Amino acid sequence: LYCLIHFIKSGIFTMKTSVYLILPFISVAWGCIGDGCIHDRMENRFYWISSRAKSEIANAIEQGGPSAYCQSLGLVVTSPGSTLWSRSLELLRMVEESESRFTSRSEDNSDNSDNSGGDSDGSSDAESRDPDVLWPARTICHEMKWN
Repeated sequence: LYCLIHFIKSGIFTMKTSVYLILPFISVAWGCIGDGCIHDRMENRFYWISSRAKSEIANAIEQGGPSAYCQSLGLVVTSPGSTLWSRSLELLRMVEESESRFTSRSEDNSDNSDNSGGDSDGSSDAESRDPDVLWPARTICHEMKWN
C-alpha cells in the first residue's frame, strides 16, 4: 500500500501503470460469470452446471437452452460419463456441502415462504424459474484447456 501511495504522489502512477496493475485480475474475472459457474482450483478450469443457474436463466432461454448458452460463452458441452463430467459432479457435491454448512434453517424457511414475484396467475419471470424444471436433463459445460 505504501508503494502505491508513493507512485500516486510522485506522478509515476499513470494510466499505463494502472492497466498493468489491473490486467492480471481481468482473466480471472472473465473466466465464468453467473450462479451456474464453479471453478476447479486443482485443474484451474471453470464448469457451468445448468442445475445451478439462476441469474443466467433468461439468457439461456434466449440462446435456445443450456447447450447453446454454453457455446455462446465459448464453453464446451461436457460429455456425460467423461472424466470432466465426473470431476464437475464431484465439485458440485463439494460446493453444495459447503453451502449447506453456511445456510441456516431459518434462512431456508424464510426463502420458501416468500411468494413474491410473478404474475397474478402464479407464473413467474425467467429469473425466478427453477432450472431443474426448465431443463430436466442436466447440462454441464467446461472451459477448454490447451496445454
